[in-house]
Amino acid sequence: MKGIYRFVGSRLFILPLVIAPFAYLAIVLATGLRPETMSVESDKVQETPADKEEFDLSQFTVSEKELQEATAGTGSEKVANLHERLTDDTGNIAITLFVLVLCLTPLKVLFRRNKFISALNRHRRTVGLACFFYACLHLSIYLTNGINTLLDELTRLYIAAGLSAFAILLVMAVTSNNWAQRKIGGRKWKKLHRIVYFAIPILIYHRAWAGKVSEETIRETLIWFSPLIILQTLRIVRQFQERQKKATSPT
Repeated sequence: MKGIYRFVGSRLFILPLVIAPFAYLAIVLATGLRPETMSVESDKVQETPADKEEFDLSQFTVSEKELQEATAGTGSEKVANLHERLTDDTGNIAITLFVLVLCLTPLKVLFRRNKFISALNRHRRTVGLACFFYACLHLSIYLTNGINTLLDELTRLYIAAGLSAFAILLVMAVTSNNWAQRKIGGRKWKKLHRIVYFAIPILIYHRAWAGKVSEETIRETLIWFSPLIILQTLRIVRQFQERQKKATSPT
């Protein structure tokens, strides 16, 4: 069992887990940009005499719905769909790692003697930095069309919420090193890193209300964050009970 705990606590265990989503995104990008093979027969369609006659342009007035149906499947639409998919996927990966890293501490509080959980807690910094990396990818893909995209949509609350959460993750990432911890001081460093809990409701709102909000997206987001909410609640209850015991125990 000791060998298993050592493996779980080693980089050989955690690095493939944080790199795998990037490999998935690379595959999505590669397959999404692959051009479809064109039918040879479509290039050999012969024109009929009627096709050579002069066209009446008034006959080609179409509605917006007909235009969308006619242009469906074009290259521009595929690029737009790929952009949307990569934006959503990178955001979901970042949120998954965010939930995972914030679940490790309450698990350690609730199961202090569990060696497996203790081994997993060694990877909090790595998972946190991976979360920030995918958050950067998420923001970079969103800003593919330039900073004007952000400026035009900043008035939307879910965009402002996402930007606020990114700022919190930026502070966490910059100070997630031994030098910053020594420079700031242990107690102040811990207090600073507690601001990450403000990102929980912000990210819930950002994901649930992104784009076209619906009951499905809200329900899906709550399910996504439910392990974190449950574990953090149990952690608070456990710590409150321990403080009550200390307060009532005889000195």
